[in-house]
Amino acid sequence: MDKAAQIFQNFLDSLVSLIRVMILSKFDITLPEEEGSIVILGNGPSLKNTLNENMDFVTSSDKKRMAVNMFCNSDSYTEIKPEYYILNAPEFFRDVVTEMWEEMRWRVFRNLKEKTDWDMTLFVPAAASKSEHFIRFVNEQTKIKVVYYNTTPIEGFTPFIQFIFKKNLGMPRPHNVLVPSIFLSLNIGFKEIFLVGADHSWHEEIKVDETNKTTVNHEHFYDAGKVTMPMYKLDGEEYRIHDIFRKLHLAFKGYFIIKDYAKELNAKIFNASFRSYIDAFPKIKIK
Repeated sequence: MDKAAQIFQNFLDSLVSLIRVMILSKFDITLPEEEGSIVILGNGPSLKNTLNENMDFVTSSDKKRMAVNMFCNSDSYTEIKPEYYILNAPEFFRDVVTEMWEEMRWRVFRNLKEKTDWDMTLFVPAAASKSEHFIRFVNEQTKIKVVYYNTTPIEGFTPFIQFIFKKNLGMPRPHNVLVPSIFLSLNIGFKEIFLVGADHSWHEEIKVDETNKTTVNHEHFYDAGKVTMPMYKLDGEEYRIHDIFRKLHLAFKGYFIIKDYAKELNAKIFNASFRSYIDAFPKIKIK
């Protein structure tokens, strides 16, 4: 794409993003204020290595911790006691979901309710404020403070993007929970962000069988082994292989947008995962 075409595309993307903000975003978002360092615990298989070999790093008193999605189903949840937790998948809050998702989200909400005996901030998409079953969960909590965030996807000219980001009115496309996790950590004020368990290795085991059914290994650190199954859209339709690679493309691209935003905020992001395909952030080994 030549320069003139790119400028025109950025103009269109900025205009569309502005319209999205006006229609979709909540304008009364207020985040906690922090500084210092935070460890974000992705749920990739390699998190098991980190917790087995580097628990002192994860739990050190000079860092805060953020856990994601179904981490509370593991025994490590009550050992680490994260100060922050984030749910991102729309299925946690939709009225109608598949039977599998109904069971999974019920387990997460039950474990958050029953296990959390320390003060913790739970970040959820703004759309969750209209979810009846989530509001019931919120009303039963004493230790968990709920903070909403905007998942509105923002694209266009970099100054425009970063202005919207700073106002908490949108973010890079949140196709993986690590995108809002890192983004919110930046906007909270953390200047050092460490990622662990951020494998992002699903593409290694994408399979298409003789009936053209596409499956992916959804294994997490708390699973006993591989969890091979299709990926599903919100309407229950299975993802085809081009859908999966587009989703991966947008997720990995989002990390480079976040990298530029972190530079604007004078913050640093380090990938301390045992293995990871994320190539936007410098990789370090925990000593």
